Amino acid sequence: MALGDGNAVGTELVLHLCREKPALVLNFGLLHQLRDPVTSLPHYLLPPEDEGIAGAELALRDSNGSGKFLGHKYQLETVADYSTERLIEGATSMQAQGIRVFLTNADTAGLQSLRNALGSDAILVNYGNPDDKLRRSVCLEKTLHTYPSRSMQTDALAQWMRYRRLGKTLLLTGRHEADREYAAQAKLSMKKFGLSLLEEKSWTFDTDLRRTAGAELPLFTQGGDYDVVWIADESQEFGPYVPYNTWLPRPVIGTQGLRSTAWAVPIEQWAAIQLQNRFRERFERYMNSTDYAAWVGLRMFAEVMTKLNTNEPQTLYTYLLSPDFELAAYKGRKLSLRPWSAQLRQPMPIHSADALVATAPFEGFIHPTNELDTLGADKQDSQCKSNI
Repeated sequence: MALGDGNAVGTELVLHLCREKPALVLNFGLLHQLRDPVTSLPHYLLPPEDEGIAGAELALRDSNGSGKFLGHKYQLETVADYSTERLIEGATSMQAQGIRVFLTNADTAGLQSLRNALGSDAILVNYGNPDDKLRRSVCLEKTLHTYPSRSMQTDALAQWMRYRRLGKTLLLTGRHEADREYAAQAKLSMKKFGLSLLEEKSWTFDTDLRRTAGAELPLFTQGGDYDVVWIADESQEFGPYVPYNTWLPRPVIGTQGLRSTAWAVPIEQWAAIQLQNRFRERFERYMNSTDYAAWVGLRMFAEVMTKLNTNEPQTLYTYLLSPDFELAAYKGRKLSLRPWSAQLRQPMPIHSADALVATAPFEGFIHPTNELDTLGADKQDSQCKSNI
């Protein structure tokens, strides 16, 4: 090399030093409980097989893209199974390898079992379970919730009804436990925001509505002079067929029709189109709420690791629950965690299949400290206390 090639020597030295410096690594485990659909849904309503897993994988790629300039590296190991016992086996094996942060999507009993099996040095991030009990009374140690609770979803829709001056509701509830839990939260939201439950009807029929919806649903929705039909049908047995088939021509909201979820296809504002495009290009489908919650779950740890330059899980967890933590996540404002229940505060999109209609909380719904806490269980509604 010529004596004048000082720049080349300097560049080689920097590259050598970068190669020699060990990366700061944060390992994640992902535990995904597979579930059979409650009913035989048509193909276009079935959830993607990689739901949530794809969101975490995109977050891993995003985080490693920025982390390489800082010497930070993120790794993900996944176990997906129908059996809680096999998830626990996979989780304890990961824990023996040094993994302490687990992204989890399991039913409430499964989440409790995982929490008990992993002990107090493991941190769980719930990215798929909306059960309000987990935010109000079943308070799991060191468990963060990036998926919105059912009450966050129903409060957002109740605020929309108040905003649009639609006060009287016909509530249609499905025949499964999840449907009844959603309906219970919808009724609490109506009471919270001063709306009237005109009538509640339970769907108890075991029938394929694809051919008979136009005849059966108008009769089923016959009743008083309601302003809105609110559907509680998480299993999607009858809800998809209710819009445009009601006795009175009224808006349909809830688990079908106008919905409030963590994420949806029509969200493109606040640079969200960039996230939508990255996801679609990589996985050849659209990002859904479970994907988004898993993406946020991994990204928030990467964000704090970047800020603090440490991969020590307890230090990261403590910072996440502190007033200093904020995460920009394509929703128009910074997200944070409620310190009492460890639920992620977030604006709730209200959308149809084709358009973003509004975003809750709405102007005029005030709160002493944070208007995002008008959605879901506030501090006085929860028995939980964070475990920092």
